[in-house]
Amino acid sequence: MRLLTKLHDEKGLDFSQYRETSILRRINTRMDRYKTDSYDDYIKILQTNPAEYKELINALTINVTEFFRNPESFNAIDKIVIPRVIFSKSINQHKIIRALSCGCSSGDEPYSLAILLLEKLGDARKKFLLNIVGTDIDRDALEEAKNMVYSKNRLKAVSKKLLDEYFEKIGEDEYKLKSYVRNLVKFRYNNIITDTPFLLCDIILCRNLLIYFNKQLQEEVLLKLYECLNPGGFLVLGMVESLVGSAADVFETVDNRLRVYRRPETGSLKPESGSTLSQCDIDKLVKEMLE
Repeated sequence: MRLLTKLHDEKGLDFSQYRETSILRRINTRMDRYKTDSYDDYIKILQTNPAEYKELINALTINVTEFFRNPESFNAIDKIVIPRVIFSKSINQHKIIRALSCGCSSGDEPYSLAILLLEKLGDARKKFLLNIVGTDIDRDALEEAKNMVYSKNRLKAVSKKLLDEYFEKIGEDEYKLKSYVRNLVKFRYNNIITDTPFLLCDIILCRNLLIYFNKQLQEEVLLKLYECLNPGGFLVLGMVESLVGSAADVFETVDNRLRVYRRPETGSLKPESGSTLSQCDIDKLVKEMLE
């Protein structure tokens, strides 16, 4: 706790409510680097070598990312979430779609979402205002997100069609995301525990972030995300995460296996929120909205 308190005082990051086993494992990895098993000695190392703070923070906020990570989850976003959002916009004649990617690391997730939105809107994409925000507590990762150059390994889940449409090859194994996709996404430093995230969202992706929190903090974060959603807005969690506590009472389950949930809205939307719409259906809705 002295170590975590020092980290909070020096860097403003509070890891006290993260899962203890996860925190200990990651701190011990850094302590092993200096061949010490004393937290007091490690604090002294931080005092004499401030650069170690960056290494410790990187260890505590491990960034595992790639485009369309966990394709099954993104398939649900593509087939259920985005069509439902477009359907809702057609009912209300709204042309603004707002989305949030929490713990976005170096941006692969919000960029993946941007690509799916562009695909679904088709030729009408310029008629809509797509407002996508990626947030993280790792400032270095957020800076990296602006680089937009990726190894082939990070694009292994991207189909050839999407690769040709949204990326340009710049080397033997490197691709660069096209600027018009990049321009749809804004990146912000945001600590989901202490800060208010992006409000009035239609889609929130919070995947593989809650697993680092204890149950109480998971509940608090979920309720905060509930308030950030528009009525009828969707929340997508990681495949090993679930609603806890009172959050399970306020969200509507769309697909529990794929961890897709929804903030209920007054009245009902038809067809049912868990059903799918074909691209033909979506094109018709969009056309009606723009006429």
